[in-house]
Amino acid sequence: MSSSLIQESRHGDVLLLEFNNPGMLNALDIRMAEEIVKVLDSLDSDDTPVVVMTGTGRAFCAGGDIKLMARGEAGVDYMHRMNGLVKAIAHSDAVIVSAVNGLAYGGGFGLVLASDIAFAASDAKLAMVHGDIGLVPDMGSHFFLPRVTGMSTAKLLLWMGESIDSSEALRLGIVNRVVEPEKLVSQTLEFAGRLAERPRQVLRLSKRLLAALPTMTLDDLLEGESDAQVECFGTDDHRARLKALLEKRKS
Repeated sequence: MSSSLIQESRHGDVLLLEFNNPGMLNALDIRMAEEIVKVLDSLDSDDTPVVVMTGTGRAFCAGGDIKLMARGEAGVDYMHRMNGLVKAIAHSDAVIVSAVNGLAYGGGFGLVLASDIAFAASDAKLAMVHGDIGLVPDMGSHFFLPRVTGMSTAKLLLWMGESIDSSEALRLGIVNRVVEPEKLVSQTLEFAGRLAERPRQVLRLSKRLLAALPTMTLDDLLEGESDAQVECFGTDDHRARLKALLEKRKS
């Protein structure tokens, strides 16, 4: 399902989602958020283990729709839809990879943080600009950012709203790789294709464990890992891979 705001294309087992409102710098409104959620909720992680998100034009996503805010239409329902988008990304059994082109401001930065992995173009810029218009950072930023950068650095990014480039984002662990702009999508898709070849039950179960980690004790985590491992022991994929490894060692 492609729409005027979201373009979909399949690349093997990888789904590419392109935010397609370049005239608005791919700003998030309720319709765009709903369309992304609809796509993610419809996925079967066995068929689509990896999703790549990127933007058309000169922005990944410049944040919330300020025209909607100026009309006084941002409120409880708007935030409910934005929160639903973050949850759809975080709770999806598919691995979500952001390919950050150009600007990732405000809620766009939040989307990057909610993703599992992020590649960034060398000319990308990221900033928590909410405070510039008297708003608090949202989209789970207070949850995700301190886990990546540590609390002290997170406070500076959240409160000062200063832009960081992709090199600084890489140094802070916000993005995983920096590539040339013209190669961003191709290199991200190449990586995503290799990731999609990994055992799908491993990607799915490991992502669930990592998502639950903030509320887990060590005992809880060990129990969760044990349950996941027992599930993997019973899969045809595990048995086939184990057989291939043993036969390789014999030869």
